[in-house]
Amino acid sequence: MRFKVFIVIILVALGVTAVAQPKNLTTKNKKATESFYAALEAYERYDLKNAERLLLEAIQRDKNFVEAYLTISQIYQETGRDEECIAAADQATKVNPDFFPSIYYNIANLLFKKGEYLRAAERYTKFLTYRNIRAESAFMAKLKLQNCEFALNAIANPVPFEPINLGSSVNSSLDEYWPSLSADENTLVITVNLPFDTTSIASIYNRQEDFFITHRNETAEWEQVRSMGSPINSPRGNEGAQSLTADGNRMYFTVCVGVCNIFYSDKLPNGEWSKPAKLPEPVNLTNYSEKQPSISPDGRTLYFVSNRPGGKGKFDIWYSHKISDSEWGQPKSIGDTINSPFNEQSPFIHFDNQTLFFASDGHVGMGGLDLYLSRRVNDTLWSKPVNLGYPINTFTDEDGLIVNAKGTTAYYSSDRNTQTGRDIYKFNLYPEARPQAVSYVKGVIRDAKTDWPIKANFSLIDVTTGEEIMKSSSEKNGEYLVCLPANRNYAFMASSPTYLFFSEHFNLKETHSATQPLEMNIYLNPISVGQTMVMRNVFFETASWSLKDESIAELGKLLDLLKQNSTMRIEVGGHTDSVGSDDENITLSEKRAKAVADDLLQKGIASERITWKGYGETKPINSNTTDEGRAKNRRTEIKIIGM
Repeated sequence: MRFKVFIVIILVALGVTAVAQPKNLTTKNKKATESFYAALEAYERYDLKNAERLLLEAIQRDKNFVEAYLTISQIYQETGRDEECIAAADQATKVNPDFFPSIYYNIANLLFKKGEYLRAAERYTKFLTYRNIRAESAFMAKLKLQNCEFALNAIANPVPFEPINLGSSVNSSLDEYWPSLSADENTLVITVNLPFDTTSIASIYNRQEDFFITHRNETAEWEQVRSMGSPINSPRGNEGAQSLTADGNRMYFTVCVGVCNIFYSDKLPNGEWSKPAKLPEPVNLTNYSEKQPSISPDGRTLYFVSNRPGGKGKFDIWYSHKISDSEWGQPKSIGDTINSPFNEQSPFIHFDNQTLFFASDGHVGMGGLDLYLSRRVNDTLWSKPVNLGYPINTFTDEDGLIVNAKGTTAYYSSDRNTQTGRDIYKFNLYPEARPQAVSYVKGVIRDAKTDWPIKANFSLIDVTTGEEIMKSSSEKNGEYLVCLPANRNYAFMASSPTYLFFSEHFNLKETHSATQPLEMNIYLNPISVGQTMVMRNVFFETASWSLKDESIAELGKLLDLLKQNSTMRIEVGGHTDSVGSDDENITLSEKRAKAVADDLLQKGIASERITWKGYGETKPINSNTTDEGRAKNRRTEIKIIGM
């Protein structure tokens, strides 16, 4: 584009052209005037070299020739000579400060884009002293002035930042960017910009984006990246901006042909990836772009950016809830707290499902796209975005940042080393910007009798609040992975039709750490007479049979099971550890079993379907010599006694 940011059609604004010559130039020097109009003729032919020479002649003949300074400033800007451009414009304002007020705004924009915030602020401030300026320019000048003030303060108070290149197993002389990571940090997918034809690498038209993947080896180092191959990488298409599910078994990504749309692909049992499938409407729309997806850790919510109608700016962040693989809910804007009148890009919902990282040029920052974080307040409200600070953010564009499940390490791409182009880097994220640490539990869900893997649904519930944190399902091969945000107590339940459900309790406030993930294979018992299940999330007050509120979720699950199997009859069994006398433990366990039975009876289950019995310490399932063993022995057990 011939007329760029600097002086937008300045000659027309001043009424100066080679054809229509105004009577009132700022010079009275005839030869200076002749050189000036000759320069305009050269400029209109885009003969910038001769235009510059003639303008210098005009200035030499009259040192106070404002229009000549402004025009040569434009030429310097178009030829990338920024300092000469600024110097010429400054000289024009020295001769006549009020001749063309917009020059302050235009030069300030140029300085701002170079990260010269103090010099830019001076010119924005001067520009805003004029009354007869365009309202849009005044608005932008005030916004940019805020950015300058923020940037100067951020540079004076830098955040800790020491990026480390991931090395030659991941990076190459090509451009690598857009990292995505599984929750266990064992799978990394990146986008690589590579040539169609290796004999003509230098051509900008000889480029396509493909996915490359790597895994950690036995020493926790990344293996050499390899192309993910066909069919997920197309021969000449651009695939990029991907997001892995927490278990690493599905990937959502962007494909652009005219407009951009979101596709997904699944990891197959042989390690290859399935043919990409396009997400249906209303996620993808025909005449608008949807791109840069980020899937929530439970796989139920997809965040993405779009320029669809109803947004606040150019590209906004939207989200849609998954109903099934073939159906998604109507996308909703993430809200005005995050979306601005400008561009929001590269959303990344962390594994805690509470912290969103994104890029924007519409919030106060360093200029260009900056990286921000926002934390979920409730289902529809997010906190005011926080800029990640300098030097993570600079006057250039930063985007595409992700953070590991532990919340300690961020990954992003940068061209800080110009010799290698864009590479993938990691850095320790300073504490104030960290999301909630997340552990995970993974394993295989199997039939307890046949040992065959089965597909099952599972949910994670905060037992303190009753809030369902995550809900998803295992793969067809029974594999599952569920993220466990730290500092909460969870009820974890897995179920499948025709099976008793499985429950477990995770206490991340005390016994488990986000740095110590768990592996747990789950065995579901078929619904048949004699089968039992342990209720790990039924809690009583100490030395009492009063049910705690934390038991509500699991008792509700048991109630649903009985309603779905209307002929099922059960025995509620109470069990204790070996602390206390035999008689005391029998009495306590029986009263606790009765409390559970009473809860079901009060909710409408017929009395002939429920019995209860206290077993005390007579049927331990673990050692009574350790705290952990005694905790497992203190349990409520459900046994099917009739169908």
